[in-house]
Amino acid sequence: MKRAWLNTTKILTGLFVTAMYAMPQGYTVSAKPGVVNYIEGNAFLNGSPLSAQSLKAVFLNANDTISTDIGKAEVLLAPGCFLRLGDNTKVQMVSPSLADTQIAVKSGSAMVEVDDIVKDSRITVLAGSASIVLDRNGLYRFSADGTATASVLDGKAAVYFGDRKLDVGKGREVALDQSSKARKFDSKRSDDLYAWSNIRAQYNAAASYQAAKDVNAAGYGGVWGGYGFSGYSNPGWFWNSGFNSWSWLPGNGAFYSPFGFGFYGPGVVGYAPVIFAPVYRGGGGGVYAGRGGIPRQQASGAKGVVAGAQAPAAAAPQRMSVPVDPRRPGVVGAGISSPAAGMAARNQAVRSFSSNGGFRTGSGMTVPAGRAAGGYVGGGGARPAPGAGGASVGRAGGGGMSSGGGMNSAGRAGGGAPAAGSAGARH
Repeated sequence: MKRAWLNTTKILTGLFVTAMYAMPQGYTVSAKPGVVNYIEGNAFLNGSPLSAQSLKAVFLNANDTISTDIGKAEVLLAPGCFLRLGDNTKVQMVSPSLADTQIAVKSGSAMVEVDDIVKDSRITVLAGSASIVLDRNGLYRFSADGTATASVLDGKAAVYFGDRKLDVGKGREVALDQSSKARKFDSKRSDDLYAWSNIRAQYNAAASYQAAKDVNAAGYGGVWGGYGFSGYSNPGWFWNSGFNSWSWLPGNGAFYSPFGFGFYGPGVVGYAPVIFAPVYRGGGGGVYAGRGGIPRQQASGAKGVVAGAQAPAAAAPQRMSVPVDPRRPGVVGAGISSPAAGMAARNQAVRSFSSNGGFRTGSGMTVPAGRAAGGYVGGGGARPAPGAGGASVGRAGGGGMSSGGGMNSAGRAGGGAPAAGSAGARH
């Protein structure tokens, strides 16, 4: 979740105007909040069903609503910010402003993942009788059924009841009525939306990693000088045709999500510690068993069901490079049904990778588990060591893997495969 590299220049308006004509084939650019990025099961825009095959041009404008019944949906807010809807949830886009994106949770449960909030911007969530301002990185959950609540899984939120302000820190939640005080929430409680969000965070990181590599492969260099900016690039969403979804590129920096997955800009993508994990082409979101079931990762790779709706028979995973936080790596597979279970699994992953030599970057550079790349920790993140390249090579656990295992901008899988004895992405 925390910053791994300082962005010198961040511009909210006019992002990538020239980049729209300079990107490799397969990418287009958007800076507008409210992009519907992914759905599973049944989702609706203003009451009309959404199709997973036609999401590229689906945006939430002011006063539009997105809803689910037995299904889930992911919406992109400001660059680096993700809104996820659980089953039987309705959210309204109040204002799609980049400086102050405002949404209202009308029913059900929603989660907001903030990986890189730009200075002087914020996300405002309206729920119950309160407005909740998110102006720093973190992971936040909102429920509008019964007594509305706001929970801070990571980060800090400012909750306003009219003129009264209540600061809510990590591990606390608040009932959204005038008399509420923050209290500790049950981090061991199974949470279907949390589990699904963890899987989506993995997919978003994989898509971003591939997009950043493709920019470098096209010859634009670490500073994207070809885009007309003075040595630095800006964050934005890029349509990745290989994943059939938008990818977030964090400018020329690197950031980690609250789930432990990494996002690296083209200038530093060669320093990203990676694991090799199963990823479904065209999006994917995990394996669900029955109505409201908690996801589980199956060794066979079959995508399974969401509330009884079978995935396409042709769906099959590809093992692809996914950046992770070397100090608290993201967890692939089972055991993520609650924040407490996720933290325990991530701590175990650090121990496991430490005993097997740590992580490797795309170039083969070793990154010890529990330490930032290059051994430098500043601002909570990883400062890349000089000299690392950008070849598509990764290692998980004690085994190596061959190069070329990534997906190019046209969506074709490379020829790489895990070397003998590779631990893969099993934590």
